[in-house]
Amino acid sequence: MNRKLKILLFISLPVIGLIAGYLLMGRTVRAVVDGEELEFRTRALTVGAALDSAGVSLDEGDHVNPPAVTWLSKADLIEVNSTRLVRVLCESTGEMLEIETALLTPSEILKLAGFTPGVADSVRVEGVEVPLEEPLDATGEVVLQYRSAVTLNLTIDGEALTHTTTAPDLGSALREAGVFLRAGDRISPSVNTMLSGDLDVEIKTGRALVITADGETFEGYSAADSVGEALAENGVALQDLDFSLPALSDTLPEDGVIQLVRVTEELLVQPSTIPYESELLADDTLEIGTRKVVTEGAVGISAVRVRVRYEDGKEVSRVNEGSIVIAEPVTRVVHYGSKIVDKVMDTPDGPITYYMAVNVVATSYSPCRSGVPGKCYPGTSYGLPVQKGVIGVHRSWYYMFAGSQIYVPGYGVGTIADIGYYPYSDYWIDLGYSDADYVSWGASNVTIYFLSPAPPGFTGVLP
Repeated sequence: MNRKLKILLFISLPVIGLIAGYLLMGRTVRAVVDGEELEFRTRALTVGAALDSAGVSLDEGDHVNPPAVTWLSKADLIEVNSTRLVRVLCESTGEMLEIETALLTPSEILKLAGFTPGVADSVRVEGVEVPLEEPLDATGEVVLQYRSAVTLNLTIDGEALTHTTTAPDLGSALREAGVFLRAGDRISPSVNTMLSGDLDVEIKTGRALVITADGETFEGYSAADSVGEALAENGVALQDLDFSLPALSDTLPEDGVIQLVRVTEELLVQPSTIPYESELLADDTLEIGTRKVVTEGAVGISAVRVRVRYEDGKEVSRVNEGSIVIAEPVTRVVHYGSKIVDKVMDTPDGPITYYMAVNVVATSYSPCRSGVPGKCYPGTSYGLPVQKGVIGVHRSWYYMFAGSQIYVPGYGVGTIADIGYYPYSDYWIDLGYSDADYVSWGASNVTIYFLSPAPPGFTGVLP
């Protein structure tokens, strides 16, 4: 054996002996894996090999302390935290983020999710507040409910102060800050405002009021700028001539005392005109369509007026505004013609014999142009089909003239056979057409001629 080989054996044999002894000896290892304590024996040399020998497999992203490459002899306790799904709900925005991580503290997890948590921020798990810097007790999937703190810049009756909060809405934050509002206090914005960022809040506290109204005195409260607004907030309504002391437009008095005065006025006698009556008499010496005023009517005139004013039920003034009867009313007497006289007139359609001419508004219609969208009415009230030669009128005219014929210049002879309605005039006719030959008349003024003979009982007065 040469000298170099002897030296190599001399050096390596002790090392080989130590390794062999260590492997034969083995050791007990304590580990905490995802919160579960383990104790096992192993002859492994490193932390990673020891975990592997105990059946604990590591995935990328798992957290091992001390690291897996550490010599086992330097590890008193091995801690393993597996990667898990963590959902982060940002309550201020409603955003939900999902991340896979082995990090344990809410602070580390939030930073990984892109947030910058502050010491005043709130983190809850299943509704329970948890510290930012302490490891989570929960294992497996977890939801972090995160709300970043916001600053309220409060101005209360001109005094400024700030409050940092993680409350979800302004009302909760004010209660948290010890600010309690009463009905009548004014706040902007509303207490229902959801908090998603720093907010300026202005509060005007109310003033105690003593209000006298309707013989009763009661206490109120308001932060209104004027007496009128304060009364309205406290359910006190003014009517007609009512007034208040101080006036409605005045600012609230320092002592908070407001008196409401109820005012009523009574008109004992009201000035008026006395309308005259009209008497319409048939005259068989006058031709139909003519009228003759026999006696002009005249109104009677009287004026009697006494105005009495009451404040809170007590009379405070009485004003006699005079009374006089100027004239008695005079009845107006009018004779109308009831004599029917047939007349002959040449027309482009040939000669006609008529007994009455009337100025009317003429419109036109057809079965599918009857004024109801999407509906067609092919028949008439008289039983005839809607076509040229059929004329519609108001119901009152129809009952008098149904079946009678009239001549319409530009249209020809037609029979009154249908009932219609025109809101702008009682003197109206609706000229019938078929859908194929329909002609629009718009709303034309035209003189029509009632062809003889007149219907039985017609006295010359149009319904």
